[in-house]
Amino acid sequence: MERQALKACVFAEIDRRLPEFKDLLRDIIRIPTDNPPGDTVQCVAHIAEYLRSKGLPVDIYEPRPTIQSLVSYVQGDRPGRNLVLNGHLDQFPAGDPQAWSFDPYSGECRDGKILGRGVGDMKAGTVASLLCLVLVHELEIPIAGQLTAALVADEETGGTWGAQWLLQNVPMARGDAHLNSEPTEMDQVLIGHKGKYWLNVDTRHPGGLAAIPVADDAIARAVQVAEALKTLQGWKLATPPDVAGAVARAKARGGDTGWVVDATTVNVGVIQGGVQSNTIPVHCHMEVDIRTPIGVSTRDLQAKVEQVLAATGLDRREIDLEWVVCLEATYSAPTEEIVALVARNAREITGRPIEVNTSFGSTDARFWWLEGIPAAIYGTGLENIAVPDEYILESEFGQVLKVHAATCIDYLYAG
Repeated sequence: MERQALKACVFAEIDRRLPEFKDLLRDIIRIPTDNPPGDTVQCVAHIAEYLRSKGLPVDIYEPRPTIQSLVSYVQGDRPGRNLVLNGHLDQFPAGDPQAWSFDPYSGECRDGKILGRGVGDMKAGTVASLLCLVLVHELEIPIAGQLTAALVADEETGGTWGAQWLLQNVPMARGDAHLNSEPTEMDQVLIGHKGKYWLNVDTRHPGGLAAIPVADDAIARAVQVAEALKTLQGWKLATPPDVAGAVARAKARGGDTGWVVDATTVNVGVIQGGVQSNTIPVHCHMEVDIRTPIGVSTRDLQAKVEQVLAATGLDRREIDLEWVVCLEATYSAPTEEIVALVARNAREITGRPIEVNTSFGSTDARFWWLEGIPAAIYGTGLENIAVPDEYILESEFGQVLKVHAATCIDYLYAG
């Protein structure tokens, strides 16, 4: 069968079975996977049972207790490339149930919307990824090589024990190209995003009695460090030429907040110090989030941090830095085949203009980019994620599934 005719058959099958596919998504929404704590055991078990019922192999990995990820695949009749589909199973906590107008884990459908915590970020996309496997398998679509789905834990807390662990320990999870289904607003394909760094800072002082005050106790030193780190806000280096256009479009798209796309941002999220008011603090602990633009390497950032700390005049021996997370800004070139295929299919299926941009956010796609593996991100709307009353449009779910399925056919078709 010709490729376009095959796509048409797949689209018809998706339309016919969309109620069944939505029920699967709703079942998965009903399984809480809030992170923290990040427990994905029940969710993985449900998906594994579903995939096995379809005759697909399933491998489950648990590098840390309750932090489970799943890999499944379809192998073609002839050698070829490996396309890895990727989505995460964990989600932001639902928070106060009273802030929601419905049960966060109901998975109900109403007024053309699918409701529930995690539906946008990103259980709809993850289910679309696994359904691509099911469709290729059940419809016996001829592929050369392998279609792999890596459905992972731990994305919301850095990905160390999810996607990063799989890439380091499961060879088939690497692939020749990567397609991620994080939400992108339906009218853009994302090809890169900012660096993400979590820095713990601990300052010390000998201490003493409050009756004999000092100017630079541990808390005062921590405040000086925080102020020094805040001077990095807005810092940038040259954007690589091959991604400059995508960065510029993303910046323009962001409006008043677009400046963050190509600038460093700093947030001191935690500060703890002292024991009681009548003693001079001997220790203060801070946790800092730093996001860097494309063009700034880990080495660049760490050198800059040391530079601004030196300018404070503080004794560096009294300041401990721990780089807890170091995920460098990275990207795929917009000319990569997987990027072009996703953009073309999204344009044809949605009927909308499709931009190729970078993101100010963070996804597991970075782990493939850092390995030099081309990757593209395409998924549902972004407007209602990580907030009470999270939802996506039912129509978006079907369209994202079609875009991903069509891209799988284009990349692996062996007709």
